[in-house]
Amino acid sequence: MFFEDWKTRIETYFENARHNLQRKQQILARLKQVHQQVREVIDSGSTSATGIPWELAHGLTILDGVAAGKPLPTTVAELPTRVMDDGTLLGCRKWELLDPKWGEALVEWMEHLADRASWGQTPGSVAMPPEHVSLAIAGDWGTGDGIAGKVAKAMGQRPADYTVHLGDVYYAGANPDEGRDLSAWPAGTLGQFTLNSNHEMYSGAVGYFRELAQRFPLQNGTSYFSLQNDHWLIVGLDTAYYADEMNLYMDGALGDQQTAWLKQLAQGCSKRILLLSHHQGYSIDGTSKTALYDQVLNALGREPDYWYWGHLHNVICYQPQGKLRGRCVGHGAIPYGRASILDNQARVAWTETQSAGDDQYPDRILNGFVRLTLDGETLREEWIDENGNKRWPLP
Repeated sequence: MFFEDWKTRIETYFENARHNLQRKQQILARLKQVHQQVREVIDSGSTSATGIPWELAHGLTILDGVAAGKPLPTTVAELPTRVMDDGTLLGCRKWELLDPKWGEALVEWMEHLADRASWGQTPGSVAMPPEHVSLAIAGDWGTGDGIAGKVAKAMGQRPADYTVHLGDVYYAGANPDEGRDLSAWPAGTLGQFTLNSNHEMYSGAVGYFRELAQRFPLQNGTSYFSLQNDHWLIVGLDTAYYADEMNLYMDGALGDQQTAWLKQLAQGCSKRILLLSHHQGYSIDGTSKTALYDQVLNALGREPDYWYWGHLHNVICYQPQGKLRGRCVGHGAIPYGRASILDNQARVAWTETQSAGDDQYPDRILNGFVRLTLDGETLREEWIDENGNKRWPLP
């Protein structure tokens, strides 16, 4: 396996960071905690989503720090796949929660805790067509494998003016993964955009910013941007760069400079506002709002009309809450199952439940993307699956 190489890299990191004993102790304590949490979930048979940072799960095993008889499973034979209540797949196959290759994310994260790309300061500002605009949006798409290819092909069947990736190239946004995966991203006829994310940040967003310069020129080398016409202000946010690195960038944050930019952008704006981000504004079931939601509203001075995010590997269309229609578009490529936590949830208008008929992942439901059509002040959504079929809203 890859564990021996990763062990060497981690030991090298600890040696180079020996002046920061507190950081080393903090990381080791976190690895022990996560290992114990995962062990308890496996042994109990629980399907409850627990907020565990699964990228850290194999860390103790990599460092040979597991007590005898208590290593975590690394093969399908050791752990049959279990669908958790949030739809994630607890198993050892590729992209499942205990896929051993998530260890790469752990190692990259440690190596880049104090080594990240510079923050961009020249956000792109794009003038959209005046009346009719189409966008295709997918999140968490950067796997580079068959499902991502199917979604890209479906997006290309009706090319949109602009395409937007809501972030996450796996396992850790590192080269050559970032370049290889994003080279297959379907371009819009007028341009394409990609957002920063927790997985890009694991490698310090170095690969991400390199790809901005090569494939996403409308962003001016910056991880946040805006598009406007007479009716709409569309804002793409970087919610990962200033997120808490010791929490693996899992909870979104704006940072002071981006907050000031967003305030200036929204000042005196009477247009409809559509937000794009990697991190979410709601809890998965829509019953509570995140700290990022509060930051965004404070900067905008009002609720946006629509907000599309990824991060959670689901597709969820929430009922309107106040003025806002929140949308999770995190089903671009990672295999996921039916999220039972959303069953009969009053705040959810629609979520995917249809089997993908995938022999490799029998529990997988359909992946896909959303296509938006802006016609004046009107927005029309089409939620489309990996096969190019419209899933919602249905006639």
